[in-house]
Amino acid sequence: MTDVLAPYVTNLDRDIFALRNLPEEVVAVLFAYYSRSRDDLRTNLKRLLNDQELDLLGAAPAMPSLSAAQAKAKAFHEKWVVGYGHASVAEHAVVHLAVERISIVAAKALEEARLAAYTEKSTRYVRFDEGTLVTDIGLPAKLQAQYEAAARGLLARYAVLADEVEAKLIARYPTPDETSPKAHAATLRAHACDLLRGLLPAGVPTNVGLTANARVLETHIGKLLGSPLAEVRRMAEGLRDEGRVIAPTLLKYTAPRPHRDNARARVFHAHGALHRVSNARPEEVALVDVTPEALRTVAAAVQCELFGTAWDEAWHAALDPSHAKKIVAAYLDERGPHDAPLRALEQVQFRFEIRCDYGAWRDLQRHRLVSATTPRLSTREGYVYAAELESLGVGDTVRRALDDVPVVYDQLAAEHPWEAQYVVPLAYQVRYVMSANLRELFHFCELRAARQGHPAYRRVAQKVARAVLNECPWLDPHFRIDWNDYPFARH
Repeated sequence: MTDVLAPYVTNLDRDIFALRNLPEEVVAVLFAYYSRSRDDLRTNLKRLLNDQELDLLGAAPAMPSLSAAQAKAKAFHEKWVVGYGHASVAEHAVVHLAVERISIVAAKALEEARLAAYTEKSTRYVRFDEGTLVTDIGLPAKLQAQYEAAARGLLARYAVLADEVEAKLIARYPTPDETSPKAHAATLRAHACDLLRGLLPAGVPTNVGLTANARVLETHIGKLLGSPLAEVRRMAEGLRDEGRVIAPTLLKYTAPRPHRDNARARVFHAHGALHRVSNARPEEVALVDVTPEALRTVAAAVQCELFGTAWDEAWHAALDPSHAKKIVAAYLDERGPHDAPLRALEQVQFRFEIRCDYGAWRDLQRHRLVSATTPRLSTREGYVYAAELESLGVGDTVRRALDDVPVVYDQLAAEHPWEAQYVVPLAYQVRYVMSANLRELFHFCELRAARQGHPAYRRVAQKVARAVLNECPWLDPHFRIDWNDYPFARH
């Protein structure tokens, strides 16, 4: 006789096993039982299943109904998660959602939940055409027509230049002997997309795959429901409705949060009119502040982590810089190509102000342990574009297309500043503040400075890395930064 548990666990007799074929809310309850039951998970799962009077002797291989188990899970979550606030239980229910044909503006709002996982359609490998535009953004008819005309004009220019630039790249860079023609053609096509993605307006549609636990999703949907953008609110409603199919109880009480949604208005009222500071930093990357005595801080933290040393004792033992360097060097030695540095580095915090094009910000903002402010896209900071476009003979065309945008943007922004973002191309720059601990900066800089990265964010990562090394030169042997420039990101 087959054990009733066999369809739901990967083994019946070992201490480590995975759950499968179970509704996400049932999984969440089973893990929650760990803190409330002396029984093991298999025992509790069998109890849920036996409550349904399953026919264990039946020969049919069909999966038994889990309606009773789901009903028990619902009652459990209503009591403990909703009633008593034990929201950590909801972290064991995971929801996977496909979110398609949303604008880049909406995608960035979606990707603000740092504890979720995302995969997004790439502007670096996929061409966009004139017909691809999110149009239902809540503008009145006259402004809507201006938005669509300007955005479709950018997309039309992009489509024409994509063919022209790709053809010129093929003529300029013949296939190397050691490279297949097909692979080389793909490299040049992707390079053309890299060069021209700055022309894409933020209203172009993209697709995002989202995985999040129910606790993160519930909180994030509440935030999105309070967005000033109609598209984002519609997206939030879709996330809520589809998520409730998987975790109905845990997503039952999603709602806008006045604390978050009204923060801007409250602060504006308290502070009064905001005045621009005329001496904005001209640098692309500016270090604002860093934890004092970074070397000594890390060396002390290493001792606390590895030996349980009291902080004052560890701090005193790290007084001599040469001794502290030895401690940190030993701590970082033997790090393999895929090893993250260890956790003592988290005790040192850096804060940067970064100015980069919106296309680069889209990629840099995704890092989970980076705390980055979310700028509103505008034309205020000007634009940048690849110098190679000049040598390819299309620089004037690109500049004219980008120079036309501020007039339309200003007309939209006068009454609809949030919706005006949709017409702004990715070449326009944003200014934001980014904070990260030293451990996360290893990952951020080493990944984003790698050859396969887009040149726009490679440059930011390299400058962040240089600022880190200026403050912490003792990290130089351990910081694996690719400082080179390449004609192509991929080969």
